Amino acid sequence: MFAFSSMFFAVVAIALFSAVAAFAQATPPPAFSRAKALAIYAPRPGIPLEARVKHLRGAGVCMVYVRPDGIVSRAEMLQSTGQPILDKASIDAFSKWRFKPGTVTKVKIPIRYTGNYPKY
Repeated sequence: MFAFSSMFFAVVAIALFSAVAAFAQATPPPAFSRAKALAIYAPRPGIPLEARVKHLRGAGVCMVYVRPDGIVSRAEMLQSTGQPILDKASIDAFSKWRFKPGTVTKVKIPIRYTGNYPKY
């Protein structure tokens, strides 16, 4: 039993060390909740009439790139919602976001269309 627990501990320690090392090397965008808190203007994506009529659903991830002055310079879908019309609505809305100057350079924004309102 002692050998098993020692081996298990060693494997977990190596896995944690690897994860910490990988995290330290990467510079991911800030957590979405923190980034959203830094947004000074964040309009919700609308759902186009065609999407409502067709009851389109989908989930994706949009990446916004932010200039030093807080204005979004570009937005793109990292993961499509599966519906081009919903992707366009997401990009159009997130392109209008404004952030507190000098706080973020890029932000990943998860988006989910499940009904009458998008959730992000």
